[in-house]
Amino acid sequence: MIRLFIIILLVLFAIPGQAQRSNQRKRPDIIPLEGQAKRGGFYFAPGVTFTLPRSKDREEVVAFGPDTTFSAVYDPHGRPGLYLEAGYFYATRDPVILDYWDFGLAYKNLRGSETDTYTLVRNDTTTVFTGLNTFAEQFITLHVNANKFIQTGNYQFIQLSLGANADYRLGSANGSSGTPLFGLGSVPPNLITQLHVKVGYGFKVTGNLLVIPALETPVFNITPKDIGAGQLQWFNSRYRPLILSVRFLFLRARDGFKCPPPIKHNAKEKTYRQDGYHN
Repeated sequence: MIRLFIIILLVLFAIPGQAQRSNQRKRPDIIPLEGQAKRGGFYFAPGVTFTLPRSKDREEVVAFGPDTTFSAVYDPHGRPGLYLEAGYFYATRDPVILDYWDFGLAYKNLRGSETDTYTLVRNDTTTVFTGLNTFAEQFITLHVNANKFIQTGNYQFIQLSLGANADYRLGSANGSSGTPLFGLGSVPPNLITQLHVKVGYGFKVTGNLLVIPALETPVFNITPKDIGAGQLQWFNSRYRPLILSVRFLFLRARDGFKCPPPIKHNAKEKTYRQDGYHN
């Protein structure tokens, strides 16, 4: 499913855009192309994270002997965390393939837990042990994204993004309780580098403000070694990090840009204004 999703995104980005371009230019440009707005600007994006676990518990036989079987069941759970992002964007001159790039810095909190149940069967005796492992990681994140708009209305659009991120661990609060027989197990390294995709649905609220709710997930790990389309491992389970954020992107009027002067037609004065970029 993830591979199909990536292929669809790549196809959409690779479209030469002649038919799409002729259709979109009939609508007001999301980022004006005639010099009314500066090509660079700032944005910020608060949000939440969630570590999505697999849908089924994983069971394995840890050890066995002539009269003994020792098995384990790992039950992972995702938890929400805090996300806060800010950065700078730069619009392209002719948005056939891409509409803008963005470069940003973010705080990312990833949280989750895993319940372990161990069953020891020896002859006719069964003994059950349980343990709980938890993690709460804090990262500082650098990222870059290439973004494409697909307009669905005059001031509404789908945003598709391909990007890369580098996460450095600021701190962690991992722990255990009960009887975790095999300790805390594996956790990601201090530095994580990934490729990710993001899909959003945005609105042009005013002439200089875009609001873009979006969902992001990694699709490939550069470090550590990829274990399944961007998943990360804590303890004995894999989790898929998800980021739901709302981007507030601010367009800036170009210095010295003013509305055309009023003109008179049939003794009536008319004033023309440029889509919110007038002084």
